Amino acid sequence: MKSILPSFGRDVSIDIGTSMTRVMGGTRESMMSEPSIVATDTKLEKIVAVGDDAARIVRRMPDMWRSLSPLQDGFIVDYRVMHTMLNYFLHKVSNALRRSRVLVGVPCGMTDVAQRAMMDAVIQAGAREVFLIERPVAAAIGCGLPIFAPRGSMVIDMGAGTVDMGIISLGGIVHSKTIRFGGTDIDKALMQYINECFGLLVSEQTVEDIKHTVGTTVLPVEEQEFSFTGRDMTSGIVRRSVIHQSEVYQVISTAIEGFLDAVNQMIRNTEPELVADIMQHGIVLTGGSARLVGMAERISSEIGVPVTMADEPELMVVKGLYGSAKHIVELSRFIVNTKDRKGRA
Repeated sequence: MKSILPSFGRDVSIDIGTSMTRVMGGTRESMMSEPSIVATDTKLEKIVAVGDDAARIVRRMPDMWRSLSPLQDGFIVDYRVMHTMLNYFLHKVSNALRRSRVLVGVPCGMTDVAQRAMMDAVIQAGAREVFLIERPVAAAIGCGLPIFAPRGSMVIDMGAGTVDMGIISLGGIVHSKTIRFGGTDIDKALMQYINECFGLLVSEQTVEDIKHTVGTTVLPVEEQEFSFTGRDMTSGIVRRSVIHQSEVYQVISTAIEGFLDAVNQMIRNTEPELVADIMQHGIVLTGGSARLVGMAERISSEIGVPVTMADEPELMVVKGLYGSAKHIVELSRFIVNTKDRKGRA
């Protein structure tokens, strides 16, 4: 790795999620959180808005505008959209981007091709230098875990498109894994259930409302109901229906089976000494999907390890990245890849 120079601008950290992008720092010393989408004209295919503005106009006029996301399962699928989105977000928090270092949280095991695509997108947006750090490491730093201590610390970062798991000890990643599963998969499962069992077409927002209001990963003690409207798939008539919390629990439980198996597998493949540390200190959950009711309790009951959710779990990655900027030399073992404007790696 090349020698790392001090930053002349203000460091910027960015956590680009499938659903939300969070940016911290810059010359405005701000925290920004907006949807990871752009809005395009349905006829001209021209990008007209990004983030919050894009979500607003698509919601109000879906026939005229449509939303595009540059990420799928945590990886870039549309380079043009990614460049536009990054350019907008990064310049929104910094007016001195050409003098700034940008730290980016990325999935575990990202391919060289995907890494180069991400770095090129950030450099083309105007950054002086870019560093890639895996999300579990950034989340662990954001949570204040002792990543240099001679003990095992485990973090599970649960996003909308991926789950990133990492076990860290003595300043290095011992085990890491990315699962292509997240909050959007739970949304799809609920959408399919409503289509098949109620015969209704509902909006993505309705599914989100159901998940956040009565969604749970543990068997509910008292039954709750959620009333919603949708369009009948046969007649086309708008009608109201009611879904019970126990139904939502069953759908979510089925959807997360593969995820729970993957966590179990990682624990089984970990060295006994590190497992003992994890048993003593527990697993920390981060990411927006960690907020689903009972998630920490459900994982703990399935694998027999204490699990806690971090405070403000959705912000741990971006905060960890920003904190890393001041200690970039000490954290060099955790840097997956780096590049500057002259193309030096």
